Amino acid sequence: MKRLALCLALLGLTAATPPDSTPHLLQGARHFREGRFANALVEFKVAHRLGSGGEADWYIAASLVKLGRSEEALEAFAAAQKSAPDARDALLDYYHALACYDAKLYLCADTLLDAVGEASGPRIGEQVRKLRGDLAALFRTAPTPSSIDWYHARATQARSAGRPVLAARLLEEAVRLAGRREDRYRLAEARASLGALSELPAPIVGGGGP
Repeated sequence: MKRLALCLALLGLTAATPPDSTPHLLQGARHFREGRFANALVEFKVAHRLGSGGEADWYIAASLVKLGRSEEALEAFAAAQKSAPDARDALLDYYHALACYDAKLYLCADTLLDAVGEASGPRIGEQVRKLRGDLAALFRTAPTPSSIDWYHARATQARSAGRPVLAARLLEEAVRLAGRREDRYRLAEARASLGALSELPAPIVGGGGP
C-alpha cells in the first residue's frame, strides 16, 4: 500500500502531527504493507491515543477492513470523517467501499466505488470495475421486502447494542432500497427511525440511487 506508506512518511515532516505519534504511524504503515494487519491496528490505535490529528483514524478503519471486521470499520470510517475529513482520499474510499460491501451495504459500496473510479491507480481500478460489475447484477431487480426487512432488523439490533452509527448506516441502506421499489416498502418507517438517532456524523455517501 504505497500511498499509505508515503502519506505516513510525510507526516513526520508536518508540525500538526505530535512527534510521539509519528513512529507508531510509520510502524503501523510498515505492518500494513507487509500484511500484519493486527499489528498495524495496534500501532495506529496507539498513534490515535497519542494525538495524530485524526490521521490515524482512517488507517484504523482500513486495518479493520483487512481484518474482516467490516461493521467496526464502518464506525471507524465515520469517526475518521468527523475528526479528519481532509485526510480522505480515493484509496481510503476504496477500503470504505469494501467495508460497506462486506456489511451488505451494497448501495453504499457502489456510490463510493463510483467516486473512486480510476483515481487510486490501475490495480485498484480493475478491482473497482469488477466489484461494480458484481453490484450491477444485484441491482437488476428491485429489492425484495424480505431483504429490506433484514436491514431494519439489523438496525434494531445495532441500536439495542449501543451502536447508533452502525444502525444509521443500515437504515440509510433501507431508505435507498425502499426508494428503488414502486411501493416504497417501509420507507417512511426507515426515515423515521433514522431521524430518531441523534448525534450522528453525516453520511459520507450520497442518498441517491446507484
